[in-house]
Amino acid sequence: MNDFVGVQALKAKHIEQVALFDSWSLDRKWGEFHRNHYDWWAFPIDKPSSFGFKYTVTAEVLAELQNDAEFIGSLQKAAKLLFLSWGWDIHKRDFVDDPDPDQAWADWPIRLAKCNRSLKLFELSELVESTVIYSTWLLDRGESFSYNGRDLYPEIIEPLS
Repeated sequence: MNDFVGVQALKAKHIEQVALFDSWSLDRKWGEFHRNHYDWWAFPIDKPSSFGFKYTVTAEVLAELQNDAEFIGSLQKAAKLLFLSWGWDIHKRDFVDDPDPDQAWADWPIRLAKCNRSLKLFELSELVESTVIYSTWLLDRGESFSYNGRDLYPEIIEPLS
């Protein structure tokens, strides 16, 4: 089992990732959002991953990061840019006008679920609501939220347990 990297290391990795998100979005390289792996540190959650507990936030870590305005702003920006890569404006709660060809849903329900959970943990309810609207639109058009034999949609639309 991997031990937690520490708050400062998590923040550094997160901020480094958001800088990449910025670069990809400015260069309109939306496919980079779909090809790269970053969920664990871009959208930290309270559950272990393939990295064990390396990027898992405990109640204490969560409380510390919730009081860190720089981190919260960065998390909001990460969510905004991820959803832009799918053609969704998370603040307007609507699709972007004239999306680029790669700016579309890329069949990553686990990524959407982790982002949603992270936003819930950090109590960013307005962004959570937008993720639910987008998820419901995807489900209504027949997209699957199945990942490793598990339907993630109920986790997205329900409050944290």
